[in-house]
Amino acid sequence: MASKFYIMNEKAVRYDLNSPEKGVFTSPDGFGIAYTSNYLSVGNIWTAESRILEQPTPSGKIVFPVKPYQTFNDFINFINAATGLVLIYQPSGIDKEYFADIDIVSIKKGGYNCSKFEVPVQFICKSLFYTSEKFEYHVERSDKEIRWDFRWETKFNDQNSVFFAFHNNGHVESPFVLSFTGYCLNPAITVVQAGKELYKSIYSVELQANERLEISTFDGDLYIRKNGSDAKSCLDFTQENFFKLPTGDSEIYFSCEAGIMNNVLLNLEKYYKGV
Repeated sequence: MASKFYIMNEKAVRYDLNSPEKGVFTSPDGFGIAYTSNYLSVGNIWTAESRILEQPTPSGKIVFPVKPYQTFNDFINFINAATGLVLIYQPSGIDKEYFADIDIVSIKKGGYNCSKFEVPVQFICKSLFYTSEKFEYHVERSDKEIRWDFRWETKFNDQNSVFFAFHNNGHVESPFVLSFTGYCLNPAITVVQAGKELYKSIYSVELQANERLEISTFDGDLYIRKNGSDAKSCLDFTQENFFKLPTGDSEIYFSCEAGIMNNVLLNLEKYYKGV
């Protein structure tokens, strides 16, 4: 089974680069890890003064075997019409897709090779490759019955707390968007790793049944909003409000002083230096 590649635009529409009718991405390069390092010589040894991860520049060739000129122009038109692009990579034999925000560096017209029209392409990544995951905890009461929906290992009581075990197998910490919906007083998130509390953030707000508090810790998009409006007044600036989830195993606790943790939604991304 071959690896699969797609280009996705800002509307989540994909251009399939895995079929003769649309084009086939071949000769992939630049999906590993590269560093720029400076070393200091001390006698017969060298010590790294700095070590910086290089910005990934994936590249390859797109082969257009069927109606080559038309399909090449279809690809060019798709790229030019987009305001944002994502490279999607699914390695051979793995049921997982990796995403990277990209810009196009070059698309060369290329030429024919064994009657197949080949076009060299090069991208530059604006992010590491990442995967997206969602944790959703929802309690629905009906005729004294409690129902819940969650994907990860979760424990809770029927009052005001819930926690789940999280494994971040990415190479760096994970940013997230967290939301609390429904009545609760001063909701909080606590992160514990190996028995040690790493982070605890309490949001000084009282949410009513139809209200929602949302927090984002993504680089370049830090915010806290109540019903879509800025809610910085909820923050305690003596604590670290915008943190990321650590690599490895950890436990994430949600709690509040009053009310019930009846609707918690956590969307996060795991980032990888090489895929």
